[in-house]
This record gives sequence, C-alpha cells and structure tokens, in this order.
Amino acid sequence: MKRIVFTGVGGQSVRIISHVLAMALKELGYEVALLFDYDSSIRNQRISGYLTYDRNPIENPMIDEADVLVRLHAKGDQLIAQKTICETGLCTDEEVPFGKMGIEKFGQMIFGNMIALGRLLRLIDIDISHIELEKFLPKSYLKENLKAIQVGYDVNLFED
Repeated sequence: MKRIVFTGVGGQSVRIISHVLAMALKELGYEVALLFDYDSSIRNQRISGYLTYDRNPIENPMIDEADVLVRLHAKGDQLIAQKTICETGLCTDEEVPFGKMGIEKFGQMIFGNMIALGRLLRLIDIDISHIELEKFLPKSYLKENLKAIQVGYDVNLFED
C-alpha cells in the first residue's frame, strides 16, 4: 500500500492534482481512496489531500505517515514522510521551484502544481504515456496543464 499526501493552501489546486492522480491510478487498475481536510470557506488557508492506493482493497485510508509528501506551501502539513517533494525553501529533501518554473514556462505560477504532479508521477514510477490524463484534467488550460505535467515528469534535478 502506498500513501501520498498533498499539502498547500486554497487556490493552489491541491484538490485537482490529487484527484487527477487518483483517477489515473484507478485507470491503471489500483484501488484508490482520497480524503481531503480543508476549510472550504476561506481561500488561502491550509488544504491537504490524503491519497492511498494499492492493488488490494483499502481497509483504512487514514494516513499518519506518508510514503511521499508533496508540500506546496509553508502552511501545508509537515507530516512524517519517507520522501518529501516541496516548493523551494519548504524542506530539506527534494526541493523544486515549481512556482518559478510555472512562471518561466507558462507565464503563471499556478502551473507549478501540474509540474509537481508530473514530478510525483515520475517518482512513483507511473508511465504517463499509458494514461489519458486529458480525461481527468479541467478543460480550461488543458494543453498547458498537459505540458506542465510533462515538464515535471522530465525535470532533471541534477542540472546546473
């Protein structure tokens, strides 16, 4: 069983990227459970998505320790995780300037969330060429989101 936690703040599309991953895993034949913890009435407040997946039925989707934590904002949870992928400055594990890359490549910081999703898909060994991601993405900015996922999937953390 694998457990992934996405954390950030409202407006960073934490719900969208965790839902896209859940649907992609389901398409690949996994059992998936996705839970959210957030205050829906206040933008820019903490939001977390807790995703559990396995080939077998999931008996308990609650997560107290994650295999991977994707941390997009300082307000996000600091859960214990075997691996952390985070926006630059938020951890000491794998830091990626998702927001900066979103601005540089697509003109908007928000595309950093899809870059983070692409990086996560690579990290958990999901071959995105076998998934029709466009089925799960919002129709607005579909081409940009697909390109951003590919950018994250292809990111080389050892470049100078």
